[in-house]
Amino acid sequence: MIENDKSEFDKAVEMRQRAEEQLKAKMPEEGLRRTEHEMQRLLHELQVHQIELEMQNAELSQARDEVETALWKYNDLYDFAPVGYLTLDREGAIRAANLAGASLLGMERSLLLGCRLGKFIVDDARTAFKAFLEKVLTCRVKETLEVALLKGGKGTLFVQIEAVAAASGQECRAVIIDISVQRQSRMDLAAHAAELAVANADLEAFNFTVSHDLCTPLTTISGYCQVLNEICKDQLDEQSLGYLREVCEGTLRMKMLINSLLDFSRAARVKPSKESIDLSKMAETVAAGLMLTAPERCITFHITQAITRHGDAGLLRIVLDNLIGNAWKYTVNREDTVISFGVYEVAGNRACFVKDDGPGFDMAYADRLFAPFQRIPGIDVEGHGIGLATVERIVKRHGGRIWAESKPGEGATFFFTLE
Repeated sequence: MIENDKSEFDKAVEMRQRAEEQLKAKMPEEGLRRTEHEMQRLLHELQVHQIELEMQNAELSQARDEVETALWKYNDLYDFAPVGYLTLDREGAIRAANLAGASLLGMERSLLLGCRLGKFIVDDARTAFKAFLEKVLTCRVKETLEVALLKGGKGTLFVQIEAVAAASGQECRAVIIDISVQRQSRMDLAAHAAELAVANADLEAFNFTVSHDLCTPLTTISGYCQVLNEICKDQLDEQSLGYLREVCEGTLRMKMLINSLLDFSRAARVKPSKESIDLSKMAETVAAGLMLTAPERCITFHITQAITRHGDAGLLRIVLDNLIGNAWKYTVNREDTVISFGVYEVAGNRACFVKDDGPGFDMAYADRLFAPFQRIPGIDVEGHGIGLATVERIVKRHGGRIWAESKPGEGATFFFTLE
């Protein structure tokens, strides 16, 4: 340190001597004689120049402090970043590394410099890493590679390496991100997806059992009840005939419940297809089918024409069956009924709606509408409480939403949108 200071001093003395020689060359001795006024002017200029130099020195000192502060912050951010930063040459040797990078590689930073990154990569991935590095330096675009690292003899660590070539093309900057947790999560999700696939296959088998092995006995029971009613109706009293009717109606209700449960299950599993569907014609078909079941009812359907949407025809038929069917059920005690199907502008989106003039409901219970097996108090209509839950599932599978508006005694309107 002392020898260095002496060298700097000698340079300063030499520079001073050279400056004095140049001054003498510019201003000979006779040229140095000045008047008092000139001397005062020169002194003033020298003083001003000195102040200017002091100001420049102060600015330089401030700039130096700012640079040092910025450098300190940069080094701090660089070393303690949550990801590893490395500088690699064309051979993959590490020229610079932050503390996080050294920690990921499981080695002291001082020992890490000069080592090739390839030696930290598992054997079966080194060829891929070599090709990755060559592509980064050749193509000059950011590349990404997921590999397993050998962390200082302490097992493997899965990382994602992102690298881009420097302007010189002789080295690249690389970021190393620990993705062990994410990779384990992906593996867990894949295993879970496999389990769900098995569960869905079991559910399909169960649904087949339900639809076949349960519905078939119910059909048999219902059929024999009808046969007994026809053959033995003159031999049975009214009470016995009533029992037969109850058994027959119970089997029909049971089959309807089974079909509703199957629809509810299918709505969550079946991937909707995308095709153009004329919902107006579909609504007319549903209305015509209902009229056949009770031709004596005085009911008017107002169906707006040419309402088309993209979706799954089978699933959307379930939607209209439930919504229009509910309107039909809840207006059964009215002499003159109007059920409407149309479209309504809502927040820039055209929502379809089914409206009736039935008893309506209290909106305080609206949260129960789309929950399975929930019934709204004060409304005594036959049903299983899963129709609207099925409708909501189907609408959501189509990227839409469903909601209702109603007041007691003023009917109800159900709105739904589709993607």
